[in-house]
Amino acid sequence: GGRIQGDFAKKVTSCMECDFFKKVKEEEGTDYKFLLPGLEYDQVQKLFMDFALALRELELYKKNIEELNSVLEQRVEEKSKELEISRKKVMQSEKMAALGQLAGGVAHEINNPMTIILGYTQIIEKRIKQDSPLFLPVKSIEKAVERCRNLVGSLLVFSRIEKKEVELSDINSTVEQALALEELNTRTKNVQILREFGEGLQKVLINKNQIQQVIINLCNNAADAMPEGGTITIKTRQTKNAIEIELRDTGTGMTEEVKKHIFEPFFTTKEVGKGTGLGLSLCYEIIQKHNGKIILESSVGSGTSFNIQLPIGVSGNT
Repeated sequence: GGRIQGDFAKKVTSCMECDFFKKVKEEEGTDYKFLLPGLEYDQVQKLFMDFALALRELELYKKNIEELNSVLEQRVEEKSKELEISRKKVMQSEKMAALGQLAGGVAHEINNPMTIILGYTQIIEKRIKQDSPLFLPVKSIEKAVERCRNLVGSLLVFSRIEKKEVELSDINSTVEQALALEELNTRTKNVQILREFGEGLQKVLINKNQIQQVIINLCNNAADAMPEGGTITIKTRQTKNAIEIELRDTGTGMTEEVKKHIFEPFFTTKEVGKGTGLGLSLCYEIIQKHNGKIILESSVGSGTSFNIQLPIGVSGNT
């Protein structure tokens, strides 16, 4: 449609720029006998007055077509961007679903023997003295098994097998409880946590443990992005349809390439052994299960901001 209208506008323009049209415009309001000899003056004048009026209407029509064409092109561009965003969301959802199926099966297969190993390790630990040469190796086994179990728990978040109850909760107290635990970690890294909590916020249906896990994961990542220390600012507020939690750091920020993959499972920019690459993908999946959104804003040298939006009056699929 836009191309046809564009072609028509070009033809109108070409016609209006011909010598005859130009001559009519130049002589408009004067004697037109020189153009059509043999006709009475009144007839010629009326003919060319009608013609001049038609010319103005064509110019107006041309302008309207060009404006319409511009609007259509803009709408096509907007719809193309929306389709691209939807396509990426579908791909991300399919990827998460596939990982959830895999994680659910693997995690349960690993969880059972890990529970047995941990149980026997704790029995052995109670039967030996702390000055025994076996005490530290047994303690190391216990810690290693605990780390494995935590990883299994993280994998289960992707799986639909793990179901937890939601409850009507105050978001400020939920966030504060998470920060109370996280500050033990951030203080050792010279990172200060600032709170800017909104007042009178409506309660939301959430799984408190999972939302707190999101806050802790985001704070851990923010602290890691500030090796020389810095500030993490947590804000809460209420909009028309959602409760928002904004977490902003003064860290190194992210490149555009990193931002493209940041929510993908097992993607990490940390050194080998210092990260599983599950932290932010876990956050993404948890917020998705709460029918919410998590929006990233970051640029190199300007820090990073995560905005979590939890819908009011909607129960999550946790």
